[in-house]
Amino acid sequence: MADETPAPPETPPAEPEASPMPPWIPTLIGIVLVGLAALAVWTGVRYRNPPLAGGIVKTPRRAAAHPATGGGPPGEPEPGSSLMFPGDTPNANAPVSGRARAEISGGGAQGITSTMRSWARRGIIFHVVPEDAIVAVNNVVIGEARQFSGPNEDYDFPAPGSYTVHITAPGYRDQIFVVTAAENAKDELAKIDVKMQRVQ
Repeated sequence: MADETPAPPETPPAEPEASPMPPWIPTLIGIVLVGLAALAVWTGVRYRNPPLAGGIVKTPRRAAAHPATGGGPPGEPEPGSSLMFPGDTPNANAPVSGRARAEISGGGAQGITSTMRSWARRGIIFHVVPEDAIVAVNNVVIGEARQFSGPNEDYDFPAPGSYTVHITAPGYRDQIFVVTAAENAKDELAKIDVKMQRVQ
């Protein structure tokens, strides 16, 4: 009897080996990722520093508003409104009569108080030392003096009439001015220029 040798088990056919990735594919993926990162940085920089139109910086000018009609530019307080407490508008007092430029009052232990008077058609501009002195118009705080110290940064009166301007700063003597807004005033803006005196 012939020896029967068992047949070797059949092995499944070998799967074809996967071809290796061409070397240019990882390079292409790297280039795409670097390009996306560069684009992200570039758009971020452009967002922070938008290009200037023609290299010219244009500062918006405040629209001139008539004292009685309002109509300031969008985002700006209306004439007479407070920059410190938006929406608060001082009421106008009856116009001060007479031509005197100063009124002196007080005396005794309190000392003498002088109130300077001026007239303007539209508003006030301040040059006050110290610049962070607080300004109130008819007992409504409108902000710090430096907010109304430059071109197109004047305080516009809400209506014709007289306004008591009170300037105060810690450690300094208060200053009081009366400004009358009138259409027939000689100046467009009243200029309040004061160096406050320290309390001794």
